Amino acid sequence: MGFDVENFGIGLLSGWASAYVAYRFRNQIRDAVTSTRRSAEGVQNYATRSADNRYINDLTELAQTTHLAGHFTNLSEVLVEPRFLPAPQLAAPPDDDVIHSVFHIVPQIQDHPYLHAAYNLDTLSIDDLATGDRAIALLGLPGSGRTTALLTIALHSLGRARFQSYEDHVQKNLDAEEQALTEKERTARARERAQIEKLAREQLSEQHGIVFGDDVDQTGVTHFNQYVPVYVHLANVNISSQEYGSQIDPAEPLIRAVQSQVGPITARTLPINLYKRLNQGRALLLIDGLDDLPAAEQQEKVIWLRELREAYSDNFFIIAGTPFGYGPLLQMGLTPVFLRPWHDLHIDQALRGWTNAWPMIGGTRRKPADLPDDAKVTRAHVNTRALSPVDLTLKIWAAYADDTETTGQEGWLRSYLSRHLPAKQPLGVILPQLAQIAALQLDEGFITLERIEQLIRADAFASGIVDDTEETENVSAARKRQAKRNGDKPAKAQEEVSAQGRFVNMLRRSGLLVAYRGNRFQFRHPFIAAYLASLTLQNVEADLIAEKAHDPAWSQAVAYAALHTSIEPAVKARLSAPPDLLHSQVLEVSRWLAYAPAGVSWRGPLLKHIGNMMVAPNQYPLLRERAAAALIGTRDKNVLLVFRQAARNASAEVRLLACLGMGAMGNPDAIRDLVALLEDQVNEIQIAAAMALGAIGTNEALEALVVALTEASERVRQAATETLAAIPDEGHPILYDAIHHDDMMVRRAATFGLRRTATRWAIDALYRAFLEDSQWYVRSAAQQAFFDLQQEEDRGPRAYPTADSIGWLGEWAGARGENIPSGEAALQIIMDAVQEGEPEVREMAARVLGQIGAVSSAKTLYMTLRDRQDEVRTAAHRSLADFEMQLGESFPAPA
Repeated sequence: MGFDVENFGIGLLSGWASAYVAYRFRNQIRDAVTSTRRSAEGVQNYATRSADNRYINDLTELAQTTHLAGHFTNLSEVLVEPRFLPAPQLAAPPDDDVIHSVFHIVPQIQDHPYLHAAYNLDTLSIDDLATGDRAIALLGLPGSGRTTALLTIALHSLGRARFQSYEDHVQKNLDAEEQALTEKERTARARERAQIEKLAREQLSEQHGIVFGDDVDQTGVTHFNQYVPVYVHLANVNISSQEYGSQIDPAEPLIRAVQSQVGPITARTLPINLYKRLNQGRALLLIDGLDDLPAAEQQEKVIWLRELREAYSDNFFIIAGTPFGYGPLLQMGLTPVFLRPWHDLHIDQALRGWTNAWPMIGGTRRKPADLPDDAKVTRAHVNTRALSPVDLTLKIWAAYADDTETTGQEGWLRSYLSRHLPAKQPLGVILPQLAQIAALQLDEGFITLERIEQLIRADAFASGIVDDTEETENVSAARKRQAKRNGDKPAKAQEEVSAQGRFVNMLRRSGLLVAYRGNRFQFRHPFIAAYLASLTLQNVEADLIAEKAHDPAWSQAVAYAALHTSIEPAVKARLSAPPDLLHSQVLEVSRWLAYAPAGVSWRGPLLKHIGNMMVAPNQYPLLRERAAAALIGTRDKNVLLVFRQAARNASAEVRLLACLGMGAMGNPDAIRDLVALLEDQVNEIQIAAAMALGAIGTNEALEALVVALTEASERVRQAATETLAAIPDEGHPILYDAIHHDDMMVRRAATFGLRRTATRWAIDALYRAFLEDSQWYVRSAAQQAFFDLQQEEDRGPRAYPTADSIGWLGEWAGARGENIPSGEAALQIIMDAVQEGEPEVREMAARVLGQIGAVSSAKTLYMTLRDRQDEVRTAAHRSLADFEMQLGESFPAPA
């Protein structure tokens, strides 16, 4: 599908207009909402406490079991705290008075996230989300953990999720020292700490106007606790005309969807209770599964979501989506937030959680398994960079169970499938049938009994299917919980008599399939469906593989096909296709390479192609960044050579990306190169080298980083301490020593790292530095760090301001004797600034157009790619790239 810049003038909503006409409820919604609210007001006492408790218990059960290992353990047992990245700040003139984050040099390529995954970017917590806009688009790739994040938010809002914390060796040592004191000395120390904190707060209050409230223990209290969480998968939302009358409140499809996810008693008491919460603005709506739907159904659900949002705007909305094609969510008024890819700390959390939970996962309550030995833990921990949370979970599970029959990722996947099947049901017997229904899911969105019957004769399923009465204890218990929640009658009474019915029921009871309203089914995770569907590409014509490779629904399946089948025809088709603006056709192939055997013939040419894209002269910076990020995603050890060669490139942009790339790979062989780059003439490259050493994290790398902390420039020192803040075992003791160092510059640098740790001892050290340090330069840095910590209590994601609220734009227009009109007319002022302003104004205006999603300005931005200033051309290119990501549609590469 091509993109016509000439005719693309009405913004993101143009692609959804036809579906809007089909949405028959539009004209009746307002009257229905008013009527429903009056009804709810008349039955204020209907929603009893017991009904609330039943709903909360059912929701908790759903949240605990709706994850990859949900039939074996509760989510809370293996939970990794999700963190979030806000959208970049709106383009604005530089503020010389602000100490900026050093991590702005790390590009965030959200559809190739493993370059920025390794670095200690400033992130948002779940509680931070609650302090910003009340309509959020939670964006992440499939397999990144979006569903788990939504369910974790639900559990956290109910106080039923506790996140693991690392062992704080500094605090442990300080506590041990204090225990050695007498009771009188300990009391004196506690009194001294309280006095220092009081004085620090008083001074900050005087200087910055901060008003501190009474101290309240907020442990375990979440900002979301004022809302009732409501999780719903959009596949359960039915908006067909057959289900409703002539009038429809947009909340009714939501409530019926929630009813389908809870037990029968809860379902009967739910509607008026939930309507009451919605009318009070006390619902936390966690909407999942948009990209699991077929394209036509996605359009219908987006329109319904828009109506629900308008009718119940006082509630808190979090809607999951992908970073490619999220424009309709922006047009709905949602603020984008990106799911942070897992850092080494998150990987360690996952390993600890699985290790502690393994006796129940690998065994039963009656016969728990042994804890995994050190060799298994080490095997699970090796080579974990650039793995998605799904892939990492499968890897850990396979290492601890030690039950794979095939090496690598195919072994992980097959073992996962085998563990879920009944004991007497061999995977090999039903693998062809699993592959066929998985392909059906990828082609049509869902699996149904009717389609199975049409595609495959019943006896194709009948052979090899056995009774599953000997299912594992874990699977049996999970099935019984699911049946209780759904109000199922005994299985034998409901069991389908057809062969395909028995087949689907067996998969559903095993936990491999999930049932949705309307007798539609999907595999528990799209990656499982993708692997199984990939098996249908074995022994097929090359043209079919190439055809599937162009279907976005089959992209991950083609990647998995590389595990067992030659996909070279698809690779050649991609590499020979005309490039789009983001070169997505080529960079998508880099994902496939991560699954391909080492000896495939296209490995070398692809790495060379992407490497050349990164280092090419006169290349747009964004394309360099995307190429570097894609190289990390290949998980190919030879990429290190590409980055080491790039580190000697004449271009500072290329050398900086080489530093970050070497750090993201985590290979100690890069340490010598990075130490040399600490002496680069460009300060930002020195900063990148320091960050990369911390990302590698070996003793040798950290020793070099400590040298940089004591000898390098201020910004490099800041980068060193903020990097050390993400390495608790080795980095935190270094920070503790640094704040007590003789060198004033080391102490000042330490304040930046202490702010990022925000531990009890770190805050105490900041208090003391602020009040007691002999040097004003250190005191001012500690004061700013403490001030920043206080401001973080209200740092949730915020939407970009409207054009008439952009300060620098108003000043520019005012100097021309113009006012900025409100609404769409303001876009013309920004486009005028792109064409007529000074270079700095043209650059900012070009960048703002992309950030606010002004797709109608695409033609202007393409013309701006011929601007005489590099910075302006770069800004225009980044904004056009924003449009491609928002629309999910390829834009033509510049001529």
